[in-house]
Amino acid sequence: MFRSLCLMMCLWSSGTALATPPAPIPKDAYIEFLWTRTSVGALARQETRSFALDGRFDHQVCVAILNKDLVVERMEVRAIGPAGRQISRQIYRDVDGSKKCFSADLPADAPAGKWTYEVRVNDQDRVVGAQSVDVFATVDALVEQTPAGMPYVLGRPNYDPSLAPDQFTGELVWVMHIKRDGTVSAVDIERAEGVGITLQPKAVAAGLISLFPPDPARDASATFRRHLSFRPDN
Repeated sequence: MFRSLCLMMCLWSSGTALATPPAPIPKDAYIEFLWTRTSVGALARQETRSFALDGRFDHQVCVAILNKDLVVERMEVRAIGPAGRQISRQIYRDVDGSKKCFSADLPADAPAGKWTYEVRVNDQDRVVGAQSVDVFATVDALVEQTPAGMPYVLGRPNYDPSLAPDQFTGELVWVMHIKRDGTVSAVDIERAEGVGITLQPKAVAAGLISLFPPDPARDASATFRRHLSFRPDN
């Protein structure tokens, strides 16, 4: 069960003329970035909006094809760097459109900045999904650019295949207690309704694997609240 993000596109003006609006972002594929590979059977995964080029972690790119009319035999994932130059290109043949995660191809000498991962299928030169990620030279640089009160890794409950899609209705709110080293010491469930009641153990696991920048001045009572609303896909 995945949802596409709808992004508002801006029109830039030059003098009295309007520039041509950019092409809409395709929505046939869902793309997610993980800080590191998720172990089999894990209750939660480490979702991130940033990668680092120093190779300290096995960052992942996960892809799922949302368009049920697409019969997927091959998948191509391209990483486009900040100057629009292709950084890497990988082809995967053991895919069927269900969610798969692959190691992000991050050459150490690649430029830092905002990268965009593009997905194509079946050797067709048509982008079916794209998502951007901030890439830093090192993990230390990434952490330094993250506000102390914000996570650079935010745990997310894994999908439970034992639950039917139409059962995914409810709310789940949990509160993470942040230590000075940026790890989470404890997780409190603040509210759980509907499917959120079943997912409480996953929320606790998600909270415990979240990461924040270290802060020696962080108050002992520092917390971060996470709220998820579940609605069945139409």
